[in-house]
Amino acid sequence: MRNAIVAGLAGALLGAGLAAWGTGAFDREAKAAPCWGGLGDETLKGLFGDARIHVEEQRLMRGRGEAVLGTCRITEQGKYFYEDQLTVRVHRLDGLRGTDAHDWPAEFLNPFMAPLGKDLPGMASTTRAWLALSPRCTGELRSDGPVVVDLAMGPANFDDDWVGEDDDARRAAMGRAVVGTATTVLRSLGCSTPLPAPPATLPGTVEENRAADEPLCGVKGLHLPASYAKKPPPGGWEPFSRHRRSGDDALVRVCDADRGHGPRLRLTTVTHPGLVNLFTASALRGGARVSGADRKGFGAVNAARAAYRAACPSGEVLFMVEQSDNVQGHPYDLTAALLPGYAAAEAERLGCGPLRIRPGPED
Repeated sequence: MRNAIVAGLAGALLGAGLAAWGTGAFDREAKAAPCWGGLGDETLKGLFGDARIHVEEQRLMRGRGEAVLGTCRITEQGKYFYEDQLTVRVHRLDGLRGTDAHDWPAEFLNPFMAPLGKDLPGMASTTRAWLALSPRCTGELRSDGPVVVDLAMGPANFDDDWVGEDDDARRAAMGRAVVGTATTVLRSLGCSTPLPAPPATLPGTVEENRAADEPLCGVKGLHLPASYAKKPPPGGWEPFSRHRRSGDDALVRVCDADRGHGPRLRLTTVTHPGLVNLFTASALRGGARVSGADRKGFGAVNAARAAYRAACPSGEVLFMVEQSDNVQGHPYDLTAALLPGYAAAEAERLGCGPLRIRPGPED
């Protein structure tokens, strides 16, 4: 058993000055696997190697209106200071008020995330992982978000700087860690349905360069407004020429289009029913109205985000376009310009087209 210091019930301070949490109703021996028994030696070794670690574990508990929640932190202790830290959370995402519609997706629904595989509604990268628990076990409300187990290691959106030979191994370790933790949480809820193991290797991010006549993010028929061709930016570079995207078969398809560290555009399609709920507030009251000719859904648009929620034969789907910066000399208007074409193409791909929408009220 690897060498670990486990936070005690007394709440003693650890070397980093952090208050320790007790394990309460989920007391375990010091040599038991961390994070409610979910992280075994092999998984920990994949994340921390042979380093000495500190474990701070809050007991799993039921909150007001919550199925279960809890937090666990594992900190690697270097020779002179603390190194990596893994934070594991169990919590329900807010779909009623929309408070989790921005920060959580930016961190956990991005192109670095790879799907965990069939029957595992979650994703993992080298620094982040999440898995949504079955509503049969958590008592999920129809309009609320799912209860998720999510893992964070290092700064948000830091994956780009982690590129290296151990990328595949780290991504796989994060996948094993989130599935192992979710299994123990489900067991604590009395849910005996076993989770399958994630694949030994998870797919990586697809990165490609786009020529001027090619569609954005590989989405059929989706192009920048004509004004971009008439007035190219200084230097003649093609705006949004670099694409980084996750797989098309994931519950969440995400593509970032940018040019190095320049202007950025994100296109997102969400098919997971619980995660669709995260963006209901954005689609209902996130700006000017977006209407559909066939009344299949509802949407809203502002300069930073355009979202449309549609009813498809397979369930609710969310189509979203986000712009985080403008291109010099062009209006900050890509969300409104691109959402109709993006939603139409993605609806066709998913088998729920034709979908015809436009900014503005219904006629």
